[in-house]
Amino acid sequence: MRLRDLWKTTAFRLTLLFSALMIGSVLLLIGLIYWQSSEFLTRKLDESLMREWQEFRQAPEEDRVQEVNTLLASDPNHEWQVGFFAQDRHLVAGNVSAWPDDVTLDGKERWRASGFGSARPHHEVRVMAFPLPEGGVFLIARRADEVHEVREMIRHALAYSLLGAVGLALLGGVVMSLAAVRRIEAMHRAAAAIMSGDLQQRLPETGSEDDFDKLARIVNAMLTEIERLVGDIKSAGDNIAHDLRTPLTKLRTRLEGALRRGGDAESLRAAMEDAIADTDQILATFRALLRIGEVEAGQRRAGFTEVDLVALAGSAADLFEPIATDRGLSFETRIEPAPQVRGDPDLLFEALANLLDNAIKFTPTGGAVTFSLQSGGSLVVEDTGPGLPAERRDQLFQRFTRGDKARHLPGNGLGLALVAAVARLHGADIKVEEAEPGCRMILALRPASSTMGANKKE
Repeated sequence: MRLRDLWKTTAFRLTLLFSALMIGSVLLLIGLIYWQSSEFLTRKLDESLMREWQEFRQAPEEDRVQEVNTLLASDPNHEWQVGFFAQDRHLVAGNVSAWPDDVTLDGKERWRASGFGSARPHHEVRVMAFPLPEGGVFLIARRADEVHEVREMIRHALAYSLLGAVGLALLGGVVMSLAAVRRIEAMHRAAAAIMSGDLQQRLPETGSEDDFDKLARIVNAMLTEIERLVGDIKSAGDNIAHDLRTPLTKLRTRLEGALRRGGDAESLRAAMEDAIADTDQILATFRALLRIGEVEAGQRRAGFTEVDLVALAGSAADLFEPIATDRGLSFETRIEPAPQVRGDPDLLFEALANLLDNAIKFTPTGGAVTFSLQSGGSLVVEDTGPGLPAERRDQLFQRFTRGDKARHLPGNGLGLALVAAVARLHGADIKVEEAEPGCRMILALRPASSTMGANKKE
């Protein structure tokens, strides 16, 4: 990236903005120090002038000339300028050769750009003049070198600080911008690879937990979900072609056989009934796919309400207990008081029905199915069937996934995929555990209060 393009970056502009605020703060602080220091030194200077005036005024008239000479004799650096003038402005004592025209007899302090009389020129003096009761005038002044030096020192500090602050601001802006640009360019390269089709690529993270890392983590989570969905779509396409080829081939074979054989109305009717059954199986597969797609798109989230898990579990147990008994299975139900959850009651019942139907379907005669609702809100379905190898459990909730022992049973391998979609929609966890023998499915739902809190945080 060219340096002249750095000013366009947000990092550089923000750095300059904060630097301007910091420089303004420094200027304000130094200005306050300048004003306070000047006021303090000026006040001390005025106090010394007033003190000398008070001593001169309180001295007897015959000792006033001696008072002036004593003050000047104790001033080897010629900091003081004193004039004791008669009523006609004739100098009686002091080191001021002539009365300055710009000084008035009001006892107020004034600044003057140069000295008086025999004093050496200097930057500034502080002057005060007072009338005497007998008609004379007393003028006293003192050099203000300390005030001037402090002012100059603060001015120089201000100038140097300003130059240094501007330089550091520009340098900091360049450094921060370059760092941000490097991060952005790394993300851009990763995004370009992703757009070219490499969905396994992820945005880089540095582990600094800064805003870039947080953004990268969010985008990477989205990419993981997109990769999963794209994989599901590809897998679904392959599985649809594979699973529907058999019923479509059977349908065509039966229709072609009926057409060739001809025969009476009963034969044709039987062939048509078989064809309708095959068509229903195909339509059921498509309906299940559409149902999963609807759930995964989140279209049912708007209809969420408070769901009573106890009532839901009781309804499911009442429905599937007779089915299990007819198949020669024992069906045990354990329902504990549980908090309400927020969700779609129809989808939750459908997911639970799929879990119970699978458990009953894969449990051999004489086995047992146990259904329980735990106090924390988890729905648990356990069977004594053949179980599932640990290496196959990750594939269990993918579309069209069926175990080898389920090939001879009716179904399309979409029931558990629907369960997983419903779980994701409700922010629930679905787990598979070994029951020894058999399998244990756990659908862990969140209480309504925690779900609402999570939504507020989001």
